[in-house]
Amino acid sequence: MQIEPVIKKSDSAMPEPQEIKTLDAGNELHTCPACGYQLGFHTSFVKTDAKNAPDPASSPGNLYRIILICPECGARYDPGWTAPLNK
Repeated sequence: MQIEPVIKKSDSAMPEPQEIKTLDAGNELHTCPACGYQLGFHTSFVKTDAKNAPDPASSPGNLYRIILICPECGARYDPGWTAPLNK
């Protein structure tokens, strides 16, 4: 007897990326405000420059914004976090 895998909606197709919205992380952040998905987020990194740096005057060339992406609906959020990444 062969068991067929169960394909969930999120496994069948990747959602299109959406516009990045600001989001207050509060005490805990694991639920997507757009769709209610409760198992956390994927992350991506966006290099800061004069346009998108929290403080353009003090932003080094290796500073990145941390963007949260909902794996279910593709909503993207900027909680205001940054991280220096070495090349």
